[in-house]
Amino acid sequence: MSISARQRDRTIALSAVLQAATLVQRIAETGQADSRELETMLQSLVIQNADSTESVYGTVSDLKTGIQALNAQLSKKKDKKDVVLLRYVISLLHLERQLAKQPEMLDQISREIEQVPQQIDYFGEITSPQVIARFADIYHRTVSQLKPQIQVYGDPGFLQQPDNVNKVRALLLSGIRAAVLWRQKGGRRWQFLFQSAKIMAAAEALYSAS
Repeated sequence: MSISARQRDRTIALSAVLQAATLVQRIAETGQADSRELETMLQSLVIQNADSTESVYGTVSDLKTGIQALNAQLSKKKDKKDVVLLRYVISLLHLERQLAKQPEMLDQISREIEQVPQQIDYFGEITSPQVIARFADIYHRTVSQLKPQIQVYGDPGFLQQPDNVNKVRALLLSGIRAAVLWRQKGGRRWQFLFQSAKIMAAAEALYSAS
C-alpha cells in the first residue's frame, strides 16, 4: 500500500501523541522515562517554522516508541496497559478540540512558550527541572482548566513527586502540540474506524525507516 506524504505527516504527528502518552504512563507507573525521548517531546514545543512534520521531532527514529505504541493500538492484541494508553490519547485529541475553541488561551500558550528558550539558555538544557517546571506551569494554567481534565493513573508514590508531576504536565502539553499538528495535517478521529489499515501501513513503514 503506497503512503501519501500527507498520510505520512499525519502518522508522524499521531505517533508523537502516542509517544507523549506512553512517557506519561511510564512516569506514572514506574517513575522513569527515557531522557532522549523526553527531550524529543519537549523540543517539539519550542520549534517554530519547521521545514517538515518530521523535523519537529528531529528524525523518525526519535519517535520509535510512539510508532511502536501506535502499531500496538491498531493491532488486535491489546492488554490493560494499552487501554489506559488509549484513554490518554483520546483525551489529548479531545482537549485539542476544546483548545481550538479558545483562541485567547492558544495565544497565551504561544506567547509563554516563546519565552522558554531564554530559560533553556540560562539553565543549559531543555530537560533541566526548571525548564520542565515552566512547561508544566503553562499547562497547569491553561489546558488543565479545560474539561474534562486528563486523569493520570499510576503509583501514588511516583505521582506525588513534584518533578514527576512537572514531567507529566510538560509531556501532556507536548501531546497537545502533536494533536494540533495531526489536526493541521488532516487528522480526524473517524479515521481510526474507517482508515485504520492505512494508518497501520504508514506506521509500519515509519517503523521500518526508524
